[in-house]
Amino acid sequence: MTEYQIDDENGITHCTCSVDEILRLLVDSRRRTIVSVLETTERNWITLSELVLQCSSMEAPTVDWQRELYHVHLPLLDDLGLVDYDKHDEMIRYYQCELVSEVLDVVDPDFQAQR
Repeated sequence: MTEYQIDDENGITHCTCSVDEILRLLVDSRRRTIVSVLETTERNWITLSELVLQCSSMEAPTVDWQRELYHVHLPLLDDLGLVDYDKHDEMIRYYQCELVSEVLDVVDPDFQAQR
């Protein structure tokens, strides 16, 4: 099984993940939207409110959508190691994975235009 590195802003490996894990993660369109926003942010961190605001330009943020973000999508991203999600401070730190960018380039034509 091929493992891909998930790196911090200094290029230091934070953890690794498999192709299957990344594909399972990105099969959901809402998670692709979230990850696209995280991939294109200038910093390696973003507040929850900023993330919701930026995602809302791609999809209307309903109460259900925000609940899913908070209780489903961010915890999944955190479990995989792509983010550190601080629920108390509502801060999300994003880690880079080359495979994530490559998959988004292929499956989401709008992602390429955002970069």
